[in-house]
Amino acid sequence: MKYKKNFELGSLNLFDNILYAPLAEYTDFAFRRLLRDFHKGLIFCEMTKMEALVREKSYRLLEYQDNMKPIGAQICGSDPTIAKDAAKIIEDLGFDLIDLNCGCPVNKVVKDGSGSAMLKDINSIRSVLENIIKAVKIPVTIKIRAGWDDNSIVVSDVVKIAEELGAKAITVHGRTRKQGYSGKSNLEYIKIAKETAKDIKIIGNGDLLDPKDVENMFNYTNCDGVMIARGMLFNPKISKDISNYFLNSDTKVDVNFKKNMFLKHIEYILEKNELRKAVLDCRRMGGWYLRGLKNIKYLRININKAKTIDEVINLINDFDWESIDD
Repeated sequence: MKYKKNFELGSLNLFDNILYAPLAEYTDFAFRRLLRDFHKGLIFCEMTKMEALVREKSYRLLEYQDNMKPIGAQICGSDPTIAKDAAKIIEDLGFDLIDLNCGCPVNKVVKDGSGSAMLKDINSIRSVLENIIKAVKIPVTIKIRAGWDDNSIVVSDVVKIAEELGAKAITVHGRTRKQGYSGKSNLEYIKIAKETAKDIKIIGNGDLLDPKDVENMFNYTNCDGVMIARGMLFNPKISKDISNYFLNSDTKVDVNFKKNMFLKHIEYILEKNELRKAVLDCRRMGGWYLRGLKNIKYLRININKAKTIDEVINLINDFDWESIDD
């Protein structure tokens, strides 16, 4: 499989097979507004715990506006008794797709048996996923890592379970939980998933930072689509770059793109947040937007020192963006 337009996940017809991942503390409302300025495909809200939805009635992370569609909600949790209710809440909120996270490696998620902890007991994945699929009419997908560690790779088993239950796609990240975010994503695990699958779509994930990374994953694994995570933090328009790369379209280089994008993101942040939080968000996102660029040290350091959002905006406007070389 290669890049393609008109990509179907069950009843959901997407612009293409480039998906943008849910990322905790990053794919918030303001950032999703920014992503939608550049990306026509599927985006996600931040991951939400099923317990927060069902027991606490907390929908804070799931706020969206209609022009963010198509949009998915990713949930995590290991309790099958609340999976149906959580899924129904997501559907009733108008989301286009539900994704079950069985791959998150962070301790605060794993400690209650959620996320990648479910890879240690794939029967728990079956129970939760089955109840989600039975509860809703919208497409259901699942995201996993290759296994808990190198001695417990469960890719093939989970692909078979997901396909048997009627999931429309499975996203495979090529690391184990033990790896965390270290080392490299192993394309072999994604390839195994594709070789195991019959009809279920296989979405590759991990270390996709530019179009050549995507091409390499397609070529090696034959996966049906890709899910971009860190790559969209470096470059929110990466899906456009990927499309242009595969379609051999001319790409006009705009030296002020990073500047204008950063300022637009600040505009979106200020519409929803207090000034102090806006400054903190700029420090956090600036670390991604400016990473890898030359002659950028002065700007990055001073954004981190800035006390007000006006200082941040002035720094961005006054910087010589023509001096960077990315």
